[in-house]
Parts: sequence; C-alpha cells; structure tokens
Amino acid sequence: MYDITIYYHGHVIKDAPSDWNFRRTVNYISDFYHNGLDGYKPANTGRICINLGATKNHDNPSYVGSICRYDSVIDEHKYLSLSKQEKYKYILDILHSTVSEIAEIYHWDQEVFDNSYNQIIESEFKFEKFYPEKRSLDRKHTGQIILVKTEDRSILYTLVTGAGVAKRKIILEKKNWYWYDSVYKLAKSCKWLDNSSFGLYKGEKNCYYSTENDEIITDLVFEKNDF
Repeated sequence: MYDITIYYHGHVIKDAPSDWNFRRTVNYISDFYHNGLDGYKPANTGRICINLGATKNHDNPSYVGSICRYDSVIDEHKYLSLSKQEKYKYILDILHSTVSEIAEIYHWDQEVFDNSYNQIIESEFKFEKFYPEKRSLDRKHTGQIILVKTEDRSILYTLVTGAGVAKRKIILEKKNWYWYDSVYKLAKSCKWLDNSSFGLYKGEKNCYYSTENDEIITDLVFEKNDF
C-alpha cells in the first residue's frame, strides 16, 4: 500500500489550492500514519482514500481497482476552533477510526494500525525516523540516518559516532512530498562510501558527511518542485 489520502468535500474549511493550511495538515498526518505501518499491505489494497465531509454519502467502503474508498465525518467548525496540536490529534483520530472500521470489515491486522497511532501520540506529532546503524569499513565509526519531517520540509541527518565523539549533521533538506517523497529511498540508500564518508552517491551526485574533514560534501541539489 503506497499511500493513505484524505480528501475534503465540504465548504467551511478552506482547502488547496486557495489555502494550503488544511491540506498540509492532513497530508502530514496521513504520511506520518502511513509510514508507521512499516510496509504493511492489506490484501488487494494499493491505496486508501478517505472522503471527509459534514455527512457520509456512503455507509460502506468500496473499491475501484486496488483503491479502497470510504467516507468519514468531520465537524468543520470544531476543527477550525482547535490549536495546531489539537488539529493534528483530531485529524489523526478521524484517520485511525476510519481505517479501523475498514480493517474490521476486511479483517486486516488491526494491531499494525494501532501501533502507528500510538507511536504518533507518543512522539507528540514530531516526525523523526531512525534508520539502522551501519559500521564503517574499518569498523572505527558507526553511521546512522535520521529523517525529520515537518509539514513543509524533509531533512536527512547523519549521526556518526566513534572515537569518543558523536556528530549529527544535516546532509540533505528538501520540500516534503509526503508519501511520494524520494527522501525515503534516499535514506535507505545511505551508507559508508569509504572509511570516512557516510551518505549517498546518486547519479554521479554526492551527498555525505566526511569524518576526516568534519564537513558536509554535497552537489545533490533539489529544486522547489523536485520530488
């Protein structure tokens, strides 16, 4: 399953393209929740599309190909009265309860969805993902990638430890494209390029932290609309 998307079909909350605040909020929470599923794929399901409105138009989920669609209800005026953190929680609760209803109908593994929900609550809505540690070729250092996401940005940090030091450095920052973001694949690709260089080499472009020089070396540039 490659994404969970929330669509809004009301008129009270301003939505994209005239106003991006709501769209960024629901995309951020949907991406966060989807990532927490750790690759779980319900049978015959490639996407989940949740249609939000003041009322439900359909009482049961349905499929178009591998796309599962289901309606859910949002109290628009309540949403608009909430603080940012409360809006995150409100959208997450709607998302989780809606997916849980679908999971019960189709006998999906509910524990997977509960785990994602609980992780987000425990994180206080701070998206931070730690990738597995990797040892340098000479075994002197350990490198780890940390992905941090905000509503707008995707940031990759390297955390390199060894010889009594720990260095956390930003090696890449780009626009957040949520579940379609190439940052996930880039994070997995990071490795030790040699004994002193931890990061990635992509299409003849470098992006890494040098332990030898204690600096970031990069010519990998993302423009505004690059995924």
